[in-house]
Amino acid sequence: MPENDNNDVLVEAPEGTFDTTATMSDPVDSEVFDPALDTTDAADAPDVDTQAQTDALNDAQQTELQAQQAEANAAASGDYATAQDQAQQAYSASQDVANAGGLDNTSQTWTAAQDESWANWDQQTADQNAQAAASYEASGNPDDAAIYAAAADNAQGNADNFGEAGEYGDPLGPSVDPPAVAEDTVVDEAPAVDDSAAAVEDTAPAVEETAVDDDSSAA
Repeated sequence: MPENDNNDVLVEAPEGTFDTTATMSDPVDSEVFDPALDTTDAADAPDVDTQAQTDALNDAQQTELQAQQAEANAAASGDYATAQDQAQQAYSASQDVANAGGLDNTSQTWTAAQDESWANWDQQTADQNAQAAASYEASGNPDDAAIYAAAADNAQGNADNFGEAGEYGDPLGPSVDPPAVAEDTVVDEAPAVDDSAAAVEDTAPAVEETAVDDDSSAA
């Protein structure tokens, strides 16, 4: 087998190879990837991370919406124990929404959960006081019964106030958040607005200021 000046054994390369003088210490060159010649369009490749984040956001918002609706139904019926559980689930889901890049309304959902927690506490207190009042009444202690009955009414009023303050969709409570819209969801386009329609005047009508007679000036 032939050798070169460095005493390296020369390998007789078969026809069609790239290097016919390669040695055993130098492997035969192969075709090298050139990034400049890459024609792959990066935009064509799916963005896995973005899609996963979108899916997580949609799931979290749907969970939050369902919990808010369940909380509202429970609070409206006076079931503050269930309302408390659902409000806490809504708060947990709102944290997932914020972490997935959605609207951060955790302050609102946390407040609602606290309101329903107080509502449940006061409801339990009202029930206990009502039971005590009934017990005193049955044992012939009307005065004590009246005291506990009044306490029960007071606690029940507090429970209803907190329950309404934390009830989603109530005029005094937090708003219900709409669900997310997935990127692949087709949204119907709004109908075109007729520009020929008469413009609506935004200026509010002037309020006539009527002077109020001062009774002290009357003769």
